Amino acid sequence: MPFLQNPPERVSDDAVQKSFRFLNFTFDDPIPSPKQPPLPPREIENSGEDEVIGGESAMSYYRKLIAQTDDLMSRVTSHNQKIQILSAFAYKDHFSAVIATPKKVGTTVFCRYLDNNEREVAEPAESKVYPSFVVYCSRRSNSEKLGITSNKTELLGAENSVNLIHRKFKEYQHHVSFCLAPMYGAEPKWLHIVELVEHYKLQGVLKFFFYVREISEYDRRIVRSYVDSGEVEIIEIPGTVKDVIAQQLMGVADCLLRSRTYSEWSIFADLDERLMMTDDRVTIDEFMRTVTDKDIGSIAFPQRWIMKREHIPSKFENDLQIIEKLPTRAWHETTSAALKGHPVCQEQQQSCWAKDIVHNEKRIQKDISQVIRMLVHEVVQFYPGFREVFLDPSIGYIRHYRDVQMQSWELNNRKQLQLFGPFSNTSYPSSLGNKLLKNVLEKLHRVYG
Repeated sequence: MPFLQNPPERVSDDAVQKSFRFLNFTFDDPIPSPKQPPLPPREIENSGEDEVIGGESAMSYYRKLIAQTDDLMSRVTSHNQKIQILSAFAYKDHFSAVIATPKKVGTTVFCRYLDNNEREVAEPAESKVYPSFVVYCSRRSNSEKLGITSNKTELLGAENSVNLIHRKFKEYQHHVSFCLAPMYGAEPKWLHIVELVEHYKLQGVLKFFFYVREISEYDRRIVRSYVDSGEVEIIEIPGTVKDVIAQQLMGVADCLLRSRTYSEWSIFADLDERLMMTDDRVTIDEFMRTVTDKDIGSIAFPQRWIMKREHIPSKFENDLQIIEKLPTRAWHETTSAALKGHPVCQEQQQSCWAKDIVHNEKRIQKDISQVIRMLVHEVVQFYPGFREVFLDPSIGYIRHYRDVQMQSWELNNRKQLQLFGPFSNTSYPSSLGNKLLKNVLEKLHRVYG
């Protein structure tokens, strides 16, 4: 089935302790949220062998996938542009790097292994770009930094080598974290930012990864306040990639790798999207704890667009302004849900613009991942044996507060949106809305006075 068509059967009236049963998927009673693990976190021991996928080496497996991949970067690739590196991660049986330069999938590159004194500690190792922006590297002992170059002899420096970030935790540091698509453009973002963080905190999310290409200093003040509290980490997207979709794919690639062993589930969404459960008495965190099918690699939430007909204010003024302008309070005109398989969805948007909550690991002790390759709206390559579940909107959906003026979005899309079904007026749940407003106002007063 392309999506879960039947609404869940309520088997208990308790607001939280309940089960959903539909088709062949079972979501059992959620368990209480665990306490934060003690620091420092324990790490998995390094493996003496490279990662194995489906009985063969990971690099061999990836080479087969490269031959089958429709490369989205071919139109923005610069063949002569020197490679820059965004990040690099150390797992128990391999390293992975995210490059900040668009290169065609399958491009030959070289992994360079360095110690803290910038000295190479092993011979360069040949590799390939796969998926977009990602380079797989075999582990080498005594490596503290990883470089990626186009040949074996290219000089190494700050642009093409970085410190390795360890991702070998024995226990997840978070149950659900959030990966924000890169922020860019001159329009104000401060109100979206605070509403997003406070909405997802009410959903049980405690950790956020913010990808930043361009924001104003005023917007950055609210982001920094969340960095200071330990809730947000900022990853700066360099100006090496001008294409907006390519920037998003870079952010997706980085957050998939950054989240492995660190967070069990990761929400991938935009600044104006609010994923939520249709039964607002259940949080996303509680719902995800009920997933018992071990083959589920991601859960896709369908879109419902809400027409946002004004830009947000340039600066915070007073409480009344927020009561009137907070997007979750101000806008109600809502599309029907966009369901996977609908004729409106073109071949390149088979997911109907859904957004995924990705399962980062199958079994943390064995360091087996579930998702290999992901686009903005869907996972397109799982590791063997895993699959996506597309939620029926009676279970969960996205409230997407879409600016209708930007790029003439409503003018260009309204006829198609009507094919999903009638528009209706909907509201953000009052049970959450009052808490959200209170938390937003408290945060804004602390940051902006």
